[in-house]
Formats: sequence, C-alpha cells, structure tokens
Amino acid sequence: MFKRINFLLVILAVFLILSACSDKTEKTGGTAKSKQIEAKIESAQYIKSSRIEEEDQDAIAVKINVKNLLDSEIRLSSYDGVKLYDGDQQMSTESDLYDSKVGLDIDTSGGIGAGKSKTILAIFEVEKDKKYEIGLNPSIIGEEVKEVMLELDTAKYAESYETLDDPAKAFAAYVDQIYYDKENSDYEELVTADKPALQEAAKKTFRDTIKDFISGEISDEQIEKMYLSYRNMLAEKAKVDVRTIGYANDKAVVSVNITTIPLRDAYSVISDYGREFSEDTGSYDRQEKTEYIISKFDEILSSMELKTSENKIEIPITKKDGKWIIKSVDKYGEKLDNIFIKGAVY
Repeated sequence: MFKRINFLLVILAVFLILSACSDKTEKTGGTAKSKQIEAKIESAQYIKSSRIEEEDQDAIAVKINVKNLLDSEIRLSSYDGVKLYDGDQQMSTESDLYDSKVGLDIDTSGGIGAGKSKTILAIFEVEKDKKYEIGLNPSIIGEEVKEVMLELDTAKYAESYETLDDPAKAFAAYVDQIYYDKENSDYEELVTADKPALQEAAKKTFRDTIKDFISGEISDEQIEKMYLSYRNMLAEKAKVDVRTIGYANDKAVVSVNITTIPLRDAYSVISDYGREFSEDTGSYDRQEKTEYIISKFDEILSSMELKTSENKIEIPITKKDGKWIIKSVDKYGEKLDNIFIKGAVY
C-alpha cells in the first residue's frame, strides 16, 4: 500500500515539474518563447529625444519582433504590455520620449493576428553598460498570460552611444566650412554637401544685403574684398553653440544658439557714416559717399554690437551613406544664409 502511495506521489511530482516547466519562458540571450508568443530583440540603439529635459539622461530604443503562436488575435503594444526590469525593480516604457521628428512613433493599436509577427518599438531610460530584462505581457482573451522575459544588455549597443553627438559635430563643421571658411576635421568625416555652391550662395546673400544698404555702384572686386573681410570677422567673433536634441533612425534635430554680427541691421550704421561724410566734405555725390563707406567697412563692422539669438533655432538633418545632409532652412523655413550671413537672429 505504501509503495503504491509513494509511486503515485512520484508521478504527481514529475507531473507538477513538467507542468511548471511548460509555463516557463524559454529564454536565450535576446530571444524568448512561451506557449503564446515568441519574441526577439531585432535591434537597439541609444537615442536622443527632444522631449528629454535632462542632458545626462540616457535612453535606448529597442525594436522587438513578436510572433503570435496562437490561433486567435492577441494585443501587445509599446504603449501597453511592455515593462523594463532592473533586478527586482519594475520600470515602465518612457512614452514621453517618443519623438516623431526622428521617427520614434508610438504604436497604440497593438493587434497581432493569429500566427502573425509584428515589430514593437519600446523606449527606456537606462544606465550605460548595464543589463536589464524586458517583460512582455500580451493581452489575450480567455487565457492566462505568461510574461515573456528578454535579456537587454545595453553594453552591446555602446557604438550607437558614441555617435550621439555626431549631428551636432556635423552641423558645427558645416557652419565653420560654409560660412566662416574655417578648418574643421569633422567636415570631411561627417558631412556631405556641395561646398562651392553653398559658399557662392552665401556670398550672394551678402552681396544682395549690402546692395540694399548702399545706393552707389559696387564692383565685384569690392564685394569680394568686403565679403572676405566680413567672413574673417565672423570667424573671429561669432560664437555658435550646437546641441543634438533629437537623434534616431538616421534623423536628427540640432538646436543652435548663435552670437553674431547682425549685418541685416547695418543700414542705420552705414547711413550714419554716409551722413558723416557729407557733413565733413560737403559732398552729397552718391558714388563718392559709396566709396567712403566701402573704405570704412571694417570699421563699420567692428563698431556693431554682437547679437545673440533669443529663440530656439532648430534644424532637422538626415544621414545618408554614413554622412550628414544639412538642409538649407531651419525648422520654421528660415534660410540658413539669413541666420549665418545676415545675422537674422531673434
């Protein structure tokens, strides 16, 4: 009798162990599987979101491929059903960090058809080079849900962390080369642009601005000399602070703060010099006055107070074939030539 009872207890114990094992998540590295879903980390990258307020916050965007192993629809989205675990501490996805400007769009639909797969984007605040677990909790009608756990080792994505400042470096190099003709080693490495055409366009903006202020004739040689003088003075005096405020999926947004010579405001200073010439010489000849203003151009520039941008200047840029492409306008359509040549800062 006792032998029979012992035998039954052994059978029951084995059954319970097998049952428990069948409910457990099968987990290997960045993949995991239950009776309901199969999941794996497709890719991950450190990102910057324009919605992150603290500069020292690190965030990582993880693309998770989820396959529905059932014969009915399940629901699982980055908005609901995804958690991050730091040991015993449970954390949530950071819905505030989704940023459509750089392709970080949140998916709230969540439906995954029977036997179908779907890629879910989840964003977490993390500490660099630390290991976490991602918990997936699908919503399934009529079934008890077993949480599926994925291992996330952020150290594997350190390379993407090292490039977070590349957009800012690329834009700063673009400004140095195109507008100030200053050497910047980051330009060749990070930027692709038609430099001669852009520099010529910048010079044209300068020429058109000056000709609006001076009524007499100015030769091409004089314009060239004045422009070189102005560009050299910008290279010496202008200050440009660039920060990457959004970066993911080869898209970025940089924030620029500039202190520069407000050339567009030079009309009143030029008029003062013209009036001074007439008072001193008694001459009101337009061309004579123009030649005097040209001769005093460096002095005019030096007399002008630098002006600092008061509002945000945000410029969207994109990366293609490993290099950054700088758009010719800022977020609101203001031409970069107006900002960096005219000094149109507000």
